[in-house]
Amino acid sequence: MLETIYFTRHGHRSDWIVPVLNNCYPTGLFYDPQLSPHGCNQAKELAQYFVNNTIQLDKIYSSPLFRTVQTANYVAEKLDLEILVENGLGEWEIPEPASTSKLREFFPRINTLYTSVSNHPKADETIQDVHDRLNKTMQEIISRCDAEGQIKSILLVGHAASVTAGVRAVLEDRLAVINCGTCSLSKFVKEGGKWKLKLNGDCSFLSGGEENNWAFD
Repeated sequence: MLETIYFTRHGHRSDWIVPVLNNCYPTGLFYDPQLSPHGCNQAKELAQYFVNNTIQLDKIYSSPLFRTVQTANYVAEKLDLEILVENGLGEWEIPEPASTSKLREFFPRINTLYTSVSNHPKADETIQDVHDRLNKTMQEIISRCDAEGQIKSILLVGHAASVTAGVRAVLEDRLAVINCGTCSLSKFVKEGGKWKLKLNGDCSFLSGGEENNWAFD
């Protein structure tokens, strides 16, 4: 049975420091930037957190956007795990992302046989829709992990909106204040049949501390 759930947001984005240019990103999509050098360092520190604390994850799920898969890949490399691309963790209000096969050209650890819980969200999603999507996504992911029987600890890599809504879904509280800086870490542990939030956007392991926190309300 699943015992621990970690949520993290992607690292610092390259388009936060460099102007957006059409087709300048690896996937050729102008809305799909990679991590900045600083974001790569954040993702490396995130990966090292799991190593330093001898945490062995069983699965890593990622939104289909390049920056989230890139963040997930740093952890996957450190822990020798595959990456499961999950549309349910996708960004709010963006067009269709690159295909999983396209992403795998850059990240061979992607398991292209994985079946996502949901299709890519519609570009006109409301805040309510995002919460509904993440509620469904988390219920299904937890159910699948429990059905496998050997899965105890997972990491989900998303965006400010999807991470916030995902944490709220597990908390069963859509008004909860969730800290969501880049590469921050939230942690749930199951105790007495209930999910308990033990970390809320922790950034203590990041050399730059909390950065780019964004409230989704």
